[in-house]
Amino acid sequence: MEVRQLRYFVTVAECEHFGRAAEALNIVQPAVSKQVARLERELGLTLFDRSRRRVRLTPDGQAFLIHARRALRGIDRAAAAAAEIAAGNTGLLRVGSSVVFSPRIEAALAAVRDAHPGITLQVTSSASTTGQLAALAANDLDAAFVAAPPDTPGVRVHHLWDEPLLLAVPAAYASTASNLTTLAELPLARPARADNPGVYDLITAACQAAGFTPGVGPTLTRVQDLLAGPVASGECWTLLPAGVVSHDFTAVALVQPDPPIRVPAALALPDAAPRASALSLLTAAQTRTGAVVASRPR
Repeated sequence: MEVRQLRYFVTVAECEHFGRAAEALNIVQPAVSKQVARLERELGLTLFDRSRRRVRLTPDGQAFLIHARRALRGIDRAAAAAAEIAAGNTGLLRVGSSVVFSPRIEAALAAVRDAHPGITLQVTSSASTTGQLAALAANDLDAAFVAAPPDTPGVRVHHLWDEPLLLAVPAAYASTASNLTTLAELPLARPARADNPGVYDLITAACQAAGFTPGVGPTLTRVQDLLAGPVASGECWTLLPAGVVSHDFTAVALVQPDPPIRVPAALALPDAAPRASALSLLTAAQTRTGAVVASRPR
């Protein structure tokens, strides 16, 4: 049973004439007659009495008409709902982030909520940029805020801003740490390269520019635990986005490196046919971060 068969049947029932029904449907009469006859064969019912000049519904046709109209109303409602979702006005927008939820990101999310009150935002965070990009490529996310994203097929990256990094060092290094060379003998805690290759390589390059290759320290997972434990105890140092660093630890100093080290933050979207609400999120993010509109396929 096809939707068009139901529409043809209902139209013929309302017009009580195959020719007038064809005119109302803007198709030729034989097509209407053929599809209604096919519907009758599939149902095993005679829907119309064709013995007179004017087509009349049979008792079976009258009973089926109620259900056909109900089915078409449901189909029309579903089509309208799909159009609303496609237009970005309703539905679920799945947003991931491996970037610190800075006020800029929160403002962009709030703008999408205001512009599309029918949208439900589902936001999930992960320390892994590669994991967020893989979820986006697999259609498990509609958009993702990511840091220094690596090339990922099927994903387009839109640069938003460059996030400054601060050195988190044991307090004894506070006066000298802006010169990375003074940290050469102290192990460096940072994310696993498999999770954040762009950030990992950027930090490695900064250390090598200062004349050393960083020693291997703990893998950076929970920031507060790292600061309160190994960094405060003088066992290692790390680099953190300015927006995530807490100033609550007296044994930890926060220092601006010289020269500055910045990590590119971006919004990643599917390369093919991103959702309208995801594009609205991009516009809001670019507006609120002062980003220059720029994108490149990944």
